[in-house]
Amino acid sequence: MRKLAVCFCFLFLVPVFAAAARVQDASKPSDTATRSDAAKPPAHFYRLNFVLEELDLDGKPVNSRSFSTTVSTAGSRYGSVVVGTKIPLVTGSETSKNGRPDDVLDEFQYVDTGVKINTNDVREDGDRLTFSLHAEVSSAAAPVVLLGVSEPVLRQNVWSGDVLIPVGKPTIVFKSDSLDSKGSMELTVTATPVE
Repeated sequence: MRKLAVCFCFLFLVPVFAAAARVQDASKPSDTATRSDAAKPPAHFYRLNFVLEELDLDGKPVNSRSFSTTVSTAGSRYGSVVVGTKIPLVTGSETSKNGRPDDVLDEFQYVDTGVKINTNDVREDGDRLTFSLHAEVSSAAAPVVLLGVSEPVLRQNVWSGDVLIPVGKPTIVFKSDSLDSKGSMELTVTATPVE
């Protein structure tokens, strides 16, 4: 009888201990998860300082604007700067239902102008930083009169590409001639570690 009681206790306690062991094993990270976490490089943060300069014929700055954003080498690895103005452009006219000439309603479409800078896929390469960079600079120029109608003129510079820059050193990443003058425009980037 005693043996029978011991057997029943044993049969009852084995599933309880097995369930407790499974719960304990599930709370521990697996060896493969620990190895993959150890293989990932630590995340580092950088401040990207952008300087956009308009240069005259002699290469001297006539206008300079600065922008900055913070990026990480882990996670989304994405940064963006957007500064601008929406400019209304007349796309058509419509007379109100009462037909009076002073009741002409203009139809507008808004166009974004200003600066857009996007960085993607930020990675470290030794003491350098590499990322994809897309920059757009647009502005409204003086309107041109064609056939008695004043037409807006929009200027735009667009650069896009992969860049590799040394950390802590200002680097010109894009440069182009201006279409309306003999000057040029350039974009300089400096990457500074965030402590």
